[in-house]
Amino acid sequence: MVGTLKSRRNNGWQGLGSDAGAGRKVLGSRVRAFTLVELLVVIAIIGTLVGLLLPAVQAAREAANRMSCNNNLKQQGLAVTLHHDAKKTYPSGRNTREQIGVSWAFRMLPFMEETSIANAYVPTARADDTLNSQAMRTAVSAFFCPSRRAPNNTRNFDNNNEAPLVLAAAAGGDYSANAGTYFNYSAENGAGVDGRQAGPIFTFSAVKAAWVIDGLSQTFAIGERHMIPVDPTWPQNMVHYWQGDTSMFGADTPHCLFRDTARGLASGPKDTNSRKFGSQHAGGLVNFVFLDGHVESLASDIDLDVLRWYSTIGDGNDATRPADGPSGGGT
Repeated sequence: MVGTLKSRRNNGWQGLGSDAGAGRKVLGSRVRAFTLVELLVVIAIIGTLVGLLLPAVQAAREAANRMSCNNNLKQQGLAVTLHHDAKKTYPSGRNTREQIGVSWAFRMLPFMEETSIANAYVPTARADDTLNSQAMRTAVSAFFCPSRRAPNNTRNFDNNNEAPLVLAAAAGGDYSANAGTYFNYSAENGAGVDGRQAGPIFTFSAVKAAWVIDGLSQTFAIGERHMIPVDPTWPQNMVHYWQGDTSMFGADTPHCLFRDTARGLASGPKDTNSRKFGSQHAGGLVNFVFLDGHVESLASDIDLDVLRWYSTIGDGNDATRPADGPSGGGT
């Protein structure tokens, strides 16, 4: 009996000893962890992958922005054609040089499913009057290139070359009409239009498709507007005016509504000529919609003669350089 109990007691202590040993073995073991060197290597690898991936993401985003810009111009080109079908002329660049009046962009709104904005216009009131708040201050996304900015109504209204009376309220835009070889070209009611200089949309224009003897597929209507860098000497309230980045729908100033091809396309973001077409797309490409509705990207270093052929309605592809100046005059 005593021997049996001793045996059981010994067996019990042996079992406890065995478990305790196992416990000591578990407690004594260590979980494998990263060393500082290994962690730094992993971080370096992740940084390298991000560095390789980021340009691809940016390229994909820019490709999407350029496609969206092309779609905007496609929509505008369709509106130009529909306007011609309905009115028998392409939209007039502007019908006045004063603060009372509308631009080519505003004239296209009924053909861009924006009839409510067009119908809100009060023709007896100035563009910056609160009576025209809906008509002149409602941003339309089809007039904004996503590579530059989101739709906004933060532009200053024009005031006949003077300091604006209303700031940061006008609907803006990133496109200008093709006035031809001179941004302020004009011809009253289409009289005496010089096809070697005139584009399809200019001050007082009333151009018909039949006048475009160079061909609708060879003459662009609207393109991306170059935005010149801000000069620190400009008064703050005149920055939009000097950049040509004011009201998209008012008729007052040509600096926003029109661009020309006399000196080519903008060479880059630092180009200081506010009369040029230009964009913020990678690769120096500028998008245009032609009178037949197709959209085409032109390189910023395009041959000057070819660019002028594209911009005028009746030069006959003549490489002779016409005089740089307005046919009808005016400011």
